[in-house]
Amino acid sequence: MAGVTVTERTAGELRKALAEASSEAGQVLRIVAQPQEGSFALGPDQVREGDEVVEEGGETVLVIASALAEVLEGAVIDVEEAEEGPRLTIKR
Repeated sequence: MAGVTVTERTAGELRKALAEASSEAGQVLRIVAQPQEGSFALGPDQVREGDEVVEEGGETVLVIASALAEVLEGAVIDVEEAEEGPRLTIKR
């Protein structure tokens, strides 16, 4: 299983987003699907049993529920510049 990977730049952006969203110890960012909008969202959460844990540089930068991780299997999460600032993209 190849799992989901993040680029080094993406990991940096995820670290910044977590620092802005939560100062609580043990918090990580979780990616969740928003089917109604056809998009994904990030939010602070705890690692749960069965989650796929995505690490970069030995540090957890993202967690994904197992059902969503199966859908994203083999994907690379990257960052692109947009008018509103950095935007995450998912590529296969």
